[in-house]
Amino acid sequence: MKRVKTREAMTSRERVIAAVKGLPTDRVPVMYWLNPHAAARLIAEFQPARNMFWNLFGRRAWKRFSQGNGPYSEDIRNALPLLLQVYANSDYALELGADMANIPFGSAGFWGRVGIKHGRIRARDAFGSLRGMCGIYLEVIRPAIRDAKDLVNYCFPDATHERNYAWIRKLRARHPDACIFADNFGVQDLFSTQIWEMSRFMVALYDYPDEVKEFQRRFADWMIDIARRSVKAGADIIFIYDDYGYTGRPLISMDMWKEFTYPHLKRQIEAVHDAGAIAMLHSCGFQMPFLKYYVDADLDVLQSLQPKAGNEFKEAYEKYGDRLAFCTGIDVQQGDYMSPEELRQDILRSYHIGERRGRHILGMTHMMQYTMPADNIRALYDTVREIQAGEHDTEFTAD
Repeated sequence: MKRVKTREAMTSRERVIAAVKGLPTDRVPVMYWLNPHAAARLIAEFQPARNMFWNLFGRRAWKRFSQGNGPYSEDIRNALPLLLQVYANSDYALELGADMANIPFGSAGFWGRVGIKHGRIRARDAFGSLRGMCGIYLEVIRPAIRDAKDLVNYCFPDATHERNYAWIRKLRARHPDACIFADNFGVQDLFSTQIWEMSRFMVALYDYPDEVKEFQRRFADWMIDIARRSVKAGADIIFIYDDYGYTGRPLISMDMWKEFTYPHLKRQIEAVHDAGAIAMLHSCGFQMPFLKYYVDADLDVLQSLQPKAGNEFKEAYEKYGDRLAFCTGIDVQQGDYMSPEELRQDILRSYHIGERRGRHILGMTHMMQYTMPADNIRALYDTVREIQAGEHDTEFTAD
């Protein structure tokens, strides 16, 4: 990948905070978000990791996974790159040129029992759900919650132990000038997909609304406590995961979203601000109907505004870019199918939309996957590095 000199009048931390607030910056901040398998491939084929252990591990994990042979079972080969999750999106993302480093949720305390029997991996997460390898992810195969009775009796994991925040403190010590964003969750998506099952959750919205609302209230309280502790440990941004959309439409009706989900999103944003941090929401799918509510709730940043789902960055930015920052513009989903030049021009188009008035972080529209063609990977990182060096700071009119 091409190496270019960047302009560095501000630290990454200063740059991101200024961009979110709509203040002048020396250049656009950059956010990379890597699937661990993609990180293993990047380490093996594109840019070695500076850490000798993770460099060796990443290369070997990619070899085992990509070649599909060796002494390990398929589950183990597929799971090995997952051990890169923390390093990939913190230290390695910064090595690639990002301004933002991510610490995944409960990095040190999310997993309970993990076992291997006849080559099959089974893991019990902190919520009590049983997981198994499905492709390249540890997916839920038996959720912790089965019915409405479980909603009432469910006890959340202990989030007070300091080990849950050790990664944040360590990353802050290693990179005092980086912008750190720590994972958190909203009350809809993780509840309905990782602790319960989506179809049962949706039926319960009608059949057991009071029980669902009470669970969501307790869940939000729990997450607010985690957010406060994460900020105290050194996080600049609380990254709230909560998917609200399919392609072209919301997951649930807007009326139900406003009744069940939105009040708690507002509470979480307010709590993050009270803790002295920035609130950034990751929400997949169609986001256009939600934008005015995000603004009313004083959300700072929306990530990722995926074009594939029907979102229009230019339209959203022109209407709300004076009050809401957008972390988007590197389309790693459709980018798999573009030519290198098409991907390059698509990144530049998004950059110039946000260049007009700030409140833009040039970020990936989701986790980059290992499937992206090699020439596209080079085009992606070379283009962003050119932007960082100021090679594309010209007046531009987007179509």
